[in-house]
Amino acid sequence: MLKNEVNKIIQYELQFGNQRELYHYNCAEAILLGANSYYNLQLDPRTLKIIKPFGGGMNTGNTCGILTGGIAAIGAIFAEDMPSLNHTMKEATKHWTEQFENRFKNTNCTQIKQLNQIGNEGCAHLILQAADLLQQVIEKYKGNKTTQ
Repeated sequence: MLKNEVNKIIQYELQFGNQRELYHYNCAEAILLGANSYYNLQLDPRTLKIIKPFGGGMNTGNTCGILTGGIAAIGAIFAEDMPSLNHTMKEATKHWTEQFENRFKNTNCTQIKQLNQIGNEGCAHLILQAADLLQQVIEKYKGNKTTQ
């Protein structure tokens, strides 16, 4: 399951105890790294760095990094070379965004943290919930990959 791969990313930093901040992956990274592993996307480390600025609501508390990390995964799975052939990618992105907002009641990082009473423990449990949701969305469209 995607959730298991994402959990490995989250658990990785815990082994470093007091130095865990040196090894921390943000929410957007955890989702994309987990998807990269689970779906064998073969995204190289340099490419994966692209998602770093999206954590913490783009470091501003705005659009949630879990959401944008999921969108990046959808892009890696469904995007076609020709823009006119991206029907499935667009539909999957729309569906993911709708499902995400339905589940977390917002797409804004700060608002989601307030609604879910996130304190010092961080967003790990939200990331894992979102991983399950993202997997459902991807699986729905994966068998439906059409280029209209």
